[in-house]
Amino acid sequence: MKTFRLAVAALAVLTLAACYPPITSHPVGTTTGLKLDPILNGTWKADPASRDERGVFIHFLPKLDGTLTALMVQTGDEPDGDWNLIELTNGKAGANRYMNARLLMSNGKADEGSPSGTIPILYRLDSKGRLLLYLLNEDRAKAAIKSGKITGTTGEGDSGDAVITADPVALDKFMASPAALSLFVKPFFTLHKID
Repeated sequence: MKTFRLAVAALAVLTLAACYPPITSHPVGTTTGLKLDPILNGTWKADPASRDERGVFIHFLPKLDGTLTALMVQTGDEPDGDWNLIELTNGKAGANRYMNARLLMSNGKADEGSPSGTIPILYRLDSKGRLLLYLLNEDRAKAAIKSGKITGTTGEGDSGDAVITADPVALDKFMASPAALSLFVKPFFTLHKID
């Protein structure tokens, strides 16, 4: 069952071990206000070259309540292509832009195993207008928690999930810092807009 990396490595993979990317107890950007970012609106495509598998389309749909719904569909000729529905909010911490993601549905089934909290996704546009999406690196997030750079828990053993539990003010201050940026190692998606 590969839901979450297709959902959050297509906005990351719920493996059989149910290992999630690091999450936060509060959305990033709460102190500055969670606001829609119009640069995301529309349909974006990640080509297979940016992943190990088939390509992915992500359609970002703005909602009147200030959130986004993302519909992510795997491309290709196979009829069993995965699709996911994700709820997002947008926030800023300093100059950094974040999506706060929650998986709602995978392949028509409601997601019941998601932890509470949101998955922070750092995003930016590069000089070519491509949208780069980054997840927190699990090992680096755990190291930051253990060293006291940010408040959180690391779960049990090597396979425990990292949860950043800092209050909104401390979280936003940290996520604006170079120390936080060092936890986002490389993009899990490079997307280009479909006109």
